[in-house]
Amino acid sequence: MRRWQKLVADERGVAIILALMVLLTLTGLVLTLLSVSAFEPQISTNHSATVRARHVAEAGIEYAYDTLATNITSWNTYLVGATCTTGAVLGAADSTLPGLSSAYGTFTVRIRNDCKAGDNKITGVAVEASANATNDTNQKVIVTATGTLGNATRTITIAVSKVVIPTLNAALAFPGIQADVNFSGSSFSIDGRDWKMADSISPTGTANAVYGISVNGGLPALETQVENALANNQQNDVRGRDETSSSNPPGTTSGANAVQADPALTSQMVTDYVNALKQYADITVDTSPGNTYAVNNVGQTCSTNWNSSTCWGTTSKPKVVYIRGTLPDLSTVYTSLDIAGNSNGTGILIIENGNADINGSFRWNGPIIATGNNVGLRYRGGGGQAVYGATIVNELHNDGSTNLEGDISGNAKLLYSKEALDLVQNSLGRRLVTTSSWTDQ
Repeated sequence: MRRWQKLVADERGVAIILALMVLLTLTGLVLTLLSVSAFEPQISTNHSATVRARHVAEAGIEYAYDTLATNITSWNTYLVGATCTTGAVLGAADSTLPGLSSAYGTFTVRIRNDCKAGDNKITGVAVEASANATNDTNQKVIVTATGTLGNATRTITIAVSKVVIPTLNAALAFPGIQADVNFSGSSFSIDGRDWKMADSISPTGTANAVYGISVNGGLPALETQVENALANNQQNDVRGRDETSSSNPPGTTSGANAVQADPALTSQMVTDYVNALKQYADITVDTSPGNTYAVNNVGQTCSTNWNSSTCWGTTSKPKVVYIRGTLPDLSTVYTSLDIAGNSNGTGILIIENGNADINGSFRWNGPIIATGNNVGLRYRGGGGQAVYGATIVNELHNDGSTNLEGDISGNAKLLYSKEALDLVQNSLGRRLVTTSSWTDQ
């Protein structure tokens, strides 16, 4: 026992064993650190490539947005050959960044209509019919951009929506519940044939003609009312699509057959469009009874101060002008806007609630929309007054026959112009096209 106790108590050699254990542990740690450090460059490279691939995909999204926003009237041309599942390639596949080679990454953008099951979760609206793979009818599409750099790829998916001018079926449209009109003189012209903005004698545009005057498709009595108002001697001053024509494209005529109750443009379409558009107005003017917005020589300040409240847009930079009227009750009728002098503008002019009086010389390129309660447009004469685009008067309240929705006299010319409408729509595209539901993977 004493010998075993002596051996157990003998601590000689323990230090070297402990030293070897510590050395072995440290060697393991060093080897582990060396192994991890060997992977670090590859991890860093992979991370850098993934981040850069995402940036390239973002460039693809910006390319898609810019393309769609500057060609807002022709989205269906990008859906040619598309399916609801894969869509169609927008631009060229494997596009490089501007001024750079493929070594810096490439992107491929695909566009498809929202007609695939589950697309409502992306767009927030009902899925379009599967037959609509190449025909967008709800102003929403889905864009996917895939960025590639080496072996790294990133994909971004977004929904793109647009606010577009509703279907315009006439040079002068009354889609609301009333169409009380008065026509006087024989110098005015309401023409649904396609006028170029430079045309002054006769139209040279190639788009299909629309009606001279259209009314609510559900109220055919309004058509008779308008035709009766024209029956004295002014019928030949209204031209446009012939309601009796069955040819394609339809023929044109003058007089009563250029006036039609047509459902293509509804009161609700106009209301929805204005509600979506007015938030983007460049100029908003509030009016009320006793507080008419009277303005002279609109457009004369544009050359020196485009931001002026009396610059209502130019052909190079159209504007959205919103005259917002407030009615204390539905029995109140008042003049919200009074324009005089020598005026001109380009864009979208909205008069909500109240009447608009247009005096003196006036030229507008784009749509003019009077909508709401107790509304009306009165062209008073006193100079050449012309609208190249379309005019809409959307009455929502039966305000009686004493407040005319349309009072056309003098030299007023209300002309349909697809060129002017497309100019305004495309020029305002970047503010009227929005993105949502951004996801990346």
